[in-house]
Parts: sequence; structure tokens; C-alpha cells
Amino acid sequence: MVEKRELPNIDILAEDNIRILELPKARLPIPLVILLVGLPSSGKSELVKELSQKFPLAILSEENMLKFLAPNISFFERSEEKILSLATRTMEKLIVRRISSVFDHSIKKREYRDYIRRRIESLGGKSVLIHINIPKGDAYKQVSKSNFEVTRGDKKGVIINKDLVEYEAASTQIPFQGEHHLIYKPQNPDSVNVIVEQISKISGLARV
Repeated sequence: MVEKRELPNIDILAEDNIRILELPKARLPIPLVILLVGLPSSGKSELVKELSQKFPLAILSEENMLKFLAPNISFFERSEEKILSLATRTMEKLIVRRISSVFDHSIKKREYRDYIRRRIESLGGKSVLIHINIPKGDAYKQVSKSNFEVTRGDKKGVIINKDLVEYEAASTQIPFQGEHHLIYKPQNPDSVNVIVEQISKISGLARV
């Protein structure tokens, strides 16, 4: 069960995490948590940037989570549980304050996505799940480009190899119809506009 994996000092960590966030002053009619699912270099951060320009969102990043959880951390499943535990409690505390947020991280397992949704809805908010649908071949190209930029010092990040992309693809549970998710296709220029329109309706900014 996801509930049993929470960190013992989770509330202190979550409050410390909130203190370093850039919190929006505006509020959506219905506070939201936006969750993402997608391969490495599929365009998650770019989408987060686009959405944060359209909506008042606090941005939760995996990088900041890792800083709080270091040094007892590794990339794979144990760290994934710790990252999601901290992210979930942070999002809960923000929802109580009616602050919407977006988590710049791929939530691979349905049980985690369902758990976060239930927690957020119990506090009066809504969760929006977005599947970043990109062909694996395009993801490889983006990974190569990102690796080159990191090596050259043009951007921060880590070098990602093909094995990691394969691991992420194999371990990611693609959202199914029952999760009522949105689909973002980076190769389609109109896709982000469709996402923005749907989020506007869900948040109460636009009439359905």
C-alpha cells in the first residue's frame, strides 16, 4: 500500500519544501494538482513552463525533492517512493491553502496516481493527469540533444543513456481510459492549446 511508504518526518520536509517554492498569488476557482506521465526528454519541463505561464501554479521539481532527500537516495524504485511521498504531502498542504501546483516528474505507476487523486479530492481539490505521448524514437533524439547540451554546459542535468530510456518505457504504466487523463503530443503545435482549454474547464475558469 502506498500509505505505508510515507517518510517519518514527512510534514517537516513538506513545509521546508514549500518555503523554497515560488508560490502564485492568484488562485484558481477549483485548486488543482497537475500530474504528468512521460518518457525522459519527452517534453515534461517544456509543458510545465507553458502551463505555468497560463495558470497560477506552484512548480514542484524532482531536482528539489532530491536535495531534501539526499544523501540517502538512488535513482530507482526506493528513491521514487521517497520522492512521491514528499511530493504528495507537499501538494496536499498546498491544496489546503487553495494553491494549485504542477509536478515536473513522471508518475509511472497507476497506484501512485490513484492515491494522489484520492488524497487531493478528499481535500476539496482536483487532479489532472496528462500523458505526454511521444514516440520512443523521438524521445531518443531528444535525449541525445539534451546530453549534448549538458556535456557542453549549456543546461543543467544528467547524462541519460539508452538503457535508462528503455527502463523508463518498460516500467511506466500508460494511463488507461478510467484515469480520465489528457493527452499532450509535443509534435502537434495545437496540442498545448487543447490542454489549456481542458484545464480551464476543469478548474472552473471556463464554462463547460
